[in-house]
This record gives sequence, C-alpha cells and structure tokens, in this order.
Amino acid sequence: MASCLKLKPLALALAATASLTALAQTAPKQLPSITVTGKAEPLLDVENADVTGFGAPLAKTPQSVSVLTADLLTLSAAQSLSNVIKLDASLADSYNTTGYIESLSVRGFLLDQSSNFSRNGLATSNYGYVALENMERIEVLKGVAGLQSGVSAPGGLVNYVTKVPLKEDLTSATLAIDGNGGSKVHLDTSRVLGGVGLRLNLVDEQLHSQFDHANGARQLVSLALATALTPDTSVSADLEYQRKSQPSVPGLGLLDTNGDGVGDTLPTPINPRLNLNNQSWSLPFQATSTSAQVVISHRFSADWSARLAASTQASRINDRIAFPDGCSSAPTYVYPGLCGNGDVDVYDYRSEGEQRTLSSWDAHLDGKFKALGLGQAARFGLSGRSIHVDLPPMQAYNLVGTTNIYAPIALPADPSLTVLNTNSRERVIEGYATLTSDLSERVQSFVGLRVSRLSRSSELSDGSQAVSYEQTVNTPWAGLAWSPSVTTMVYASWGQGVELEVVPNRPMDFANYGQALPALKSEQTEVGVKWQAYPRLLFTAAAFSIDKPYADDVPGVGAGALPERVAGGKTARHRGFELAASGRVGTALSLQASLMALDARYTQAVDPALVGQRVTNVPRFKSSLFADYKIAALPGLALNALTTFESGKTATADGSVALPSAWQLDTGLSYTQHIAGKSTLWRVNIENLTNRNYWREAPTTDWGGIYLFPATPRTVRASVTVAY
Repeated sequence: MASCLKLKPLALALAATASLTALAQTAPKQLPSITVTGKAEPLLDVENADVTGFGAPLAKTPQSVSVLTADLLTLSAAQSLSNVIKLDASLADSYNTTGYIESLSVRGFLLDQSSNFSRNGLATSNYGYVALENMERIEVLKGVAGLQSGVSAPGGLVNYVTKVPLKEDLTSATLAIDGNGGSKVHLDTSRVLGGVGLRLNLVDEQLHSQFDHANGARQLVSLALATALTPDTSVSADLEYQRKSQPSVPGLGLLDTNGDGVGDTLPTPINPRLNLNNQSWSLPFQATSTSAQVVISHRFSADWSARLAASTQASRINDRIAFPDGCSSAPTYVYPGLCGNGDVDVYDYRSEGEQRTLSSWDAHLDGKFKALGLGQAARFGLSGRSIHVDLPPMQAYNLVGTTNIYAPIALPADPSLTVLNTNSRERVIEGYATLTSDLSERVQSFVGLRVSRLSRSSELSDGSQAVSYEQTVNTPWAGLAWSPSVTTMVYASWGQGVELEVVPNRPMDFANYGQALPALKSEQTEVGVKWQAYPRLLFTAAAFSIDKPYADDVPGVGAGALPERVAGGKTARHRGFELAASGRVGTALSLQASLMALDARYTQAVDPALVGQRVTNVPRFKSSLFADYKIAALPGLALNALTTFESGKTATADGSVALPSAWQLDTGLSYTQHIAGKSTLWRVNIENLTNRNYWREAPTTDWGGIYLFPATPRTVRASVTVAY
C-alpha cells in the first residue's frame, strides 16, 4: 500500500500531461506576447531584472544586481536557498539548517522575512520553503532597497520570478536520486490551448538527509496561465501549493572551557550525522503554503503602459523540535553556549497550527515623454500589503533534561502548553515614483521616492499586553550614470532605507515598554562600473558604504532600575567592494563569478566595548566561481565546478572567537543524447567533493543564542531528464 501511495503523485502527473497533450493537438498554437521563449541552455546571461524598479537593462542600471537563472540552479544542482547562496559572494547564510525555514543576508545584513522579499514584483513572505523547480530566476538587488520595498532591512531585495508559459509546447520529466537515499520526480510541461498558455510543475520528493532522524517528504503543484484579452491587454495568473514535512536539525554552540558561564571555544570535530533533535518523541517541522497571483497589463500607446497586480499567500506551520540551548549541569549556568564537556540542556518546543497570511497589491503606470528638452522615463505607482500572524493560544517550551553532543542520551517528553503566543497585524500603504532623465547622449540621472504609511499591532493570545502604532516614512534614492563608451557605464548612487521598531510590551524588562520608537533610517552610497565585455558577458564592480542604526538598551539609573530601549543606540557601518562576471565566454564556457571584501563594524554603541568590533557571522572576504564547459571533442558532454571560499567570520561580539577560513569544491557532469527521438539529459553532481568538515556559519539570534552549523558532507546527486 505504501508503495502505491508513493507512486500516486507520479501517476497524476503523467495523466495531467497526457490530458494537456491531447487538448493541445487540436488547439491553435497562439500565445500572447507577454510570455517568453527560453534561449539555448546553459546561458547564465540576463539582460533585465524586474527588481531594479527602473526597467533599464542591467548593463545600464546604476545598481548592484545579481540574477541567478533557472539554468544556473539546474547546473549547480541547487536543492535549497542555502545552495543558491553559494552562487554569489555577497549572499550568506543566517541560521540555515535542514528542515527549517531558511534566511538570507546580503552585504552582511539579515533580510526581513516579511518585507525584503517579493514574488513577481509583489510583496511576499519568505517564511516558507522556496520551490526552486518553479523558479525562472532569482533576482537580488544588493544594498538599501527603500525605494523598491519601503520599510525593510538595508541588505537588499530578493525577487522570485516564477516560470511562465512558453510559446512552443514542451514537456520535461526528471527523475533524481541522491547518495542519502532521497528521490524526486519532477514534471514541467508547457502547453498552448486556444490562445491560453499553461505551465504546470509537479514535484514529489522523498527527503533523506545525512543527519540522523531527519528524513521527510515534499510535494509541489504550480500552475501559470497567460492570455491576451486584446492586442493591448493581457492577463496572467500564478498558482502554487507546496507541502513539506521534515524534522529540523538544531545548531550546536560554543563550549565554556574556562567555567565562566559563557561559551568561548569551537567544539572539536563531531559526528557529521549528529542531530540533537533525535528523540523518540521528536516530531517533524511541517509547513503547508499556498499562493495565488493575478496580473493585468495594458498598453495605451507605444510609450505608455500600466500594470495592476494582486496576490495572496497563506501558510500553516507546525513548529516542533527537541531544542538544545544553554547548559545547567556546570557549577555556573552557561549561556550562550554549552558546558565544557559537551553537555547541553534540551527543551521540548511545540507550536502547532501557526497561520500566516500576506496579501499584497500594486498598480503602476510607466511612460516615456519629453520634458525640458530631455528624454524622460517615469513610473508612478501605489501599492499595499497586509500581514496577519495568528499563532495557537499556547506553546510548549519545557526543559526535559541534559544531553551531550559527544554521547547523546534519551530524554523524556514534556508537551505541556505553558507559554502564551503573540499575534500580530501589519498594514502598509505606499506611493512611489521614479524618473530617469537623459541629460545627454552619455549621461543619465535616476531619482525616486517612496512614501510608506505603516500600521502595526500585536497582543498576547489571551488579549493582554496589546500594543499598536502608526508611522509615515520617506525613502528617497538618486543615481547618476555616465557611459564613456557603448559597452561601459560608470555610476554613483545614494539612497535611504527605513526600519520601524516598538519596545517589547514587557513591564518587567523595560522602563519604556510598548513605546513606538522613531524610524531608524539606514543610508547607502555606492559607486560602480559595468562593462559589457562580450555580447553575453557582463563585468561589474562596486564599492559601497552602508550605515544602519539599531535600537539598543540604556541601563537604568539606581538599584533595580529597568533599562530603556532607545532608537539609534548603536550603529553598524558596512563598507565593501564587489567584483562580478556573469555570462558566456565564447560558445563553450559559461561563468558566474563574484567576490566581496567587507568590513562590517559597529561605529556607535551604548556599550563602548562594542565600538570597533566586527559584526558577527559576516565574512571579511568571500569568493564564488561557477564555470560550465562544453567538451567540443564529445558533443553533448559538459563539465562544471563551483568553488567557494570565505574567511573572517566572528562568532562572538568581542571577536574573541572566529570561524576558520573555509573553502569547498562542488563538481558536476552532464551529457545530452537523443533516445527514441527525445532529448535525454544525464547529470551527476557532487557537493563538497573533498568531504571537508568545517563550521559554515555562526549566527547570533535575537534572543542572544549563538549557534554553529556545519558544512554538508560529501553528497552525490544524479538525475535524468527527458524532454519532448
């Protein structure tokens, strides 16, 4: 019976394909102009990115943008957002582990899961799993993105662009396996039915992890539709459903070797399969998400067009884990960290039935015109989003005992619901405008402004400790570009971002509990060069400086006085330099290369000891090089490799503990042949070819915990794709 159930999604996929094929045989194959036809893979080159907000080609946009295309994700065998991060040196992990929601930092700043991500240009929540099988590309705007996303963290903006119907009928079926015993079936089919384009993606995956007790399953269904209502009006829709269930793997911590109650030493190499969430009562982390999006585009004339888009997203999460945190078995309680002998306390954490919904909309008008004798391109828009977080009334977070990272032991469960949860609401209404002016044949100016009105409220699940506030903020941006030649552009830009914060409504912890703090404005300056070295190879270089203020706590005066949280109590300055090259060199070699040198330090703080210290979990230097090479002597055969290197990540605020420099090599081989008239692609990829064992990241959470996550051991993946 179990095997029949596992085959059921595949049978449904094949049946769906057969139905679409039968309908397509009699339907006229006319697809509206809003859809695109892919170029021959692999390319890695991209001409435009929606995330910029200006509509200009990437080579002529005064911004740092990275575009990770579907062919690049396929070539590198990316399985998760953490795999994608390795493809660009400016991106980094932040508390990314097997089975849990993944996060992303850009230029050393952690992105906000609810305000630094978009899907096809509409605000989306990243608090869910990313279905790479349904991605046409992932666009990353690096640096302050206040103009594009309003109230958001200053690291950047990620735009997920999903697959759309193709002009020609195409179906590909992929069967993939890995060395841990995992398997995946993926069907991707595009059909044209009576002028309506359809793109269907189906995935059924059995997840087998290298960690103990961390196997799971995932299913995906996505459907994209596109049609032209009139020659000037088109409509498209994107629907997606995904379900995933897998135990999450918690991080470890620093060892307290001197007995002072604070972890200060990296653990020696441990069992790479260790999962401290391996108790007999451990339950999987489960997430189910659905999203729907509709876009209407209309062209008024050759110079003016409009776009109206709306989306909704809902997720339901069961968050459960045997969570290791701190250590009480030593004479002095250890936090953050573990006892020197590897002991760590374990808590039974359960929060069942968390519901998160996000609705967003955007309407904008694009136009080109003449003013003051200059060519102008403008965008005027309104947008909004609404976020609801409804958690269960109570959660469990109960100490159940102490285990050891070198010799784990079984512990009893305690699922008692003892802690109130917090529900929240957020609503944002924004107006924005951008203007690009041709000051001369070689000089352009770019200016923009977004005005955001934000309302937030939260309360405990019993209705107590309610707090709410409203603020209006402006986020301007300006840039100037000079093109000394047709293939080269030099630019300078300045912009602001903004974040809002309210003091936690805890009367026992803060003197100004529940107070809405003034807006925290980050600021960025950037200069850069872009060079279109070949028609399909773009080189970029950028130097930047970003100042980000944080709220911090000022100690109270007198015995027993509570601290006061103030806006701008500390400030971090991230100064760096980036180099990147993306595209094709000739017909055989494709490249995606980048490096970043970054100095991220606190320039102001309530605690003077923090001033001058590096921001934790941020590399001082990182590089990434992906190359794919077609073997001319054997048509159809190609080799690829991805090598990454990073150094300078600190784990503690005082910089006394740093992760050793680390490098990793991933390799791949692909071979395309024709079998029975169908294109068949065979792939083998090896992640971490040399099986290096190192600490990949050491994030500090907002509650003060410091966690260590190891690199993925050597993993072999193989797949076969048949296209017809």
